Amino acid sequence: MISNPELIHYACIARSDTILAQHQSDKEPNMEALAAQCLAQAPPNHTLYSHTVNNRTYTFLIDPPFIFFLISHHTLLKSQTLPFLHRIRSSFRQTLPSSLQSHHHFTPLSFQPQFYSIFDHALTNHSHDRALRSEPPLNPPPQGLKKKKRPNDAPATLDVSDDVSLSPLKHQPHDRHTKAKHVWKKHVWVLLLLDLFVCAVLFLIWLWVCSGFKCMTY
Repeated sequence: MISNPELIHYACIARSDTILAQHQSDKEPNMEALAAQCLAQAPPNHTLYSHTVNNRTYTFLIDPPFIFFLISHHTLLKSQTLPFLHRIRSSFRQTLPSSLQSHHHFTPLSFQPQFYSIFDHALTNHSHDRALRSEPPLNPPPQGLKKKKRPNDAPATLDVSDDVSLSPLKHQPHDRHTKAKHVWKKHVWVLLLLDLFVCAVLFLIWLWVCSGFKCMTY
């Protein structure tokens, strides 16, 4: 169950880059264009992908030919967002006949009337959690909100506007190393400045005690 629904900025079901149904937060009413950019660059050959930038977490649950996509506040835990997307996926499968899932020609927002109840149900209902345990897992099975790669997979890079850059997660260790190096240099400079300050204070005390350089005349 989602502890605070207001932390969900946007959610949708898409087939390729066609949005079949969507939910937009009243506080974030213009997310559809950003979502369309993300869907157009959904990482290929992945079943699960998430990345956090600018206090937003972008999560893809990919079950070809459909994509279940979520934009949420970064404080919303993965233990809530992942089951939420799975509940939407499970309800969608049950609602849409299997004969239509692969070959039907979908038009934009063609599934919107059914999505309202699916979204509300996924927010509060726990019954899908039990069904999720018996549902055939994705291949490979997801284990937490981490990027999953299939054989011969290439790293995924998403480049989205709105001041958002969903870069590969593999770059994050390098960023941490660069930041740690910068912090270390800053600490060194602080210590050097403290040493210079202490030396200056001691020198001034010595001048005061000796009334200038008179001590050096003895």
